[in-house]
Amino acid sequence: MATSWVIMALKIQNRSAVDVKNDFLMGTVGSQGRRFARRAVKALSDLLAGVVSGVRKGNLWLTVLDDSGTRATGNIACTQANAAGNFVRWTFGTLTVTLTEGVDFVRGANDTACAANLAAAINAHRILQTLMTALGSSGNCGLTAKIPTALLQDGAWSTDDATAFGLTQLTGGTEGVAQFLPQSFDTGPTP
Repeated sequence: MATSWVIMALKIQNRSAVDVKNDFLMGTVGSQGRRFARRAVKALSDLLAGVVSGVRKGNLWLTVLDDSGTRATGNIACTQANAAGNFVRWTFGTLTVTLTEGVDFVRGANDTACAANLAAAINAHRILQTLMTALGSSGNCGLTAKIPTALLQDGAWSTDDATAFGLTQLTGGTEGVAQFLPQSFDTGPTP
């Protein structure tokens, strides 16, 4: 079965980013699963309908890509002996996700267990699980983006203890082949 990606940017004038974010998240990022998906699709549908009907002024930019792009990869090398109480943090713009040893995962008996437990925490996290897959092996927590694009390379991993967690940022992501070239459609309130 073929896969394709519709990449869209919608500029909406006279609304702040915080205001639009609240349309999708309604106050918290704690929602997950189908409820969040339904709310996000409805919010996007409402925004698009407002732009298309002329109620809102803005621009719509979109392209369609095939699935031939590459997914960014990275790594978190775990040193179990140094990991007690330390954290790894992923930041993308104003979004911050922190996973702390002893709270979100346990370091286990050795480096490999620490990496496996961290990978399980990443794969179970309501935000991270939608963006990347983690695989623990031999003291390493390998990271692979779920979306073939360079976009996730704008996120950054950090830690409070580099002797506990050695970080290799996500790199190497590329977009697939454009099946529909980028287009921008100006829209505005109807007269």
